[in-house]
Amino acid sequence: MTLQKKIKDIAQYVYDGLGPGHAEGIYRDAMSIQLQEEGYIVKTEAPISITFITKKKKEMIVGNGRIDLLIQSKTKKNEKIILELKCVQSIMKNNSTNLENTKEYLQLSKYLHSIKSAKKGMIINFPFPPADDGNVELVGNK
Repeated sequence: MTLQKKIKDIAQYVYDGLGPGHAEGIYRDAMSIQLQEEGYIVKTEAPISITFITKKKKEMIVGNGRIDLLIQSKTKKNEKIILELKCVQSIMKNNSTNLENTKEYLQLSKYLHSIKSAKKGMIINFPFPPADDGNVELVGNK
């Protein structure tokens, strides 16, 4: 089973166990606990630097951010995934298929650019109100 599939399964388990309507931090902490219990190395609220390259090609730090979860496989040290969590009705509104134009996707792209060791990222939404099918929304698998 791939790490991405395992993460989605854990997210669904967390959502089924906690139910809808919690703050993002509640789901984040439950995800962290479950991922660690299953043998993954997890950093919550991992800090990153936001950089800007000037016209003279100087790279300057202009701010800081925090990644919800940075997940690493214990067996494959080079396999890291950035996991961005959301708790909104739906990220993909009106059945749109243009994920690249969402704020969440752009945010994940910037995080992946900042942490070069993570090659993949996912966005998982714990929808509220709940989706008709009762499932978490996996909208980004970059």
